[in-house]
Amino acid sequence: MKRVLMGALVAAFVCLAGSVAAEDAKAPAKKAAKPAARAFKIWPAADIKFTDVEGMKGAQVAPLWGDMKKGAYGALFKWVGGFSAGWHTHSHPVRVVTVSGTFTLETEAQGLKELAPGSYTLDPGKLKHRSGCKAGADCVFLVAQDAAFDIIPWEEKKKEEKK
Repeated sequence: MKRVLMGALVAAFVCLAGSVAAEDAKAPAKKAAKPAARAFKIWPAADIKFTDVEGMKGAQVAPLWGDMKKGAYGALFKWVGGFSAGWHTHSHPVRVVTVSGTFTLETEAQGLKELAPGSYTLDPGKLKHRSGCKAGADCVFLVAQDAAFDIIPWEEKKKEEKK
């Protein structure tokens, strides 16, 4: 189990390191100014602050880098046990690593999957699915995207397509 968890965490780190490198590459070049001091960003778990996600009772988020409303970002999400985001899609790919609890993901093609801590999933975007947190314990999971976050309820998507 430790090997599986370590493998999942290493895979997540490699994916996220690529995002950080891409972020650094996009930074505008500075004029011959003194190089900024490089330092670790360290947040003990007790210092990470979650806030409610608007319109999603039982869901909270703690941004780690970027701005999820504007573009590439990484954030910890916390859902109460038994939470369901309902059937929905996202406009862009979403990477998820379960940290604690049991994250659930249901697709029409693959059915319901229960994802324990250390599990990884890649939502390629634009595919209908239902995600949630298995009852019994809250879920915490890391989400990383190269674009702004959105969640499009499936019923709304169907109405838009009919117009």
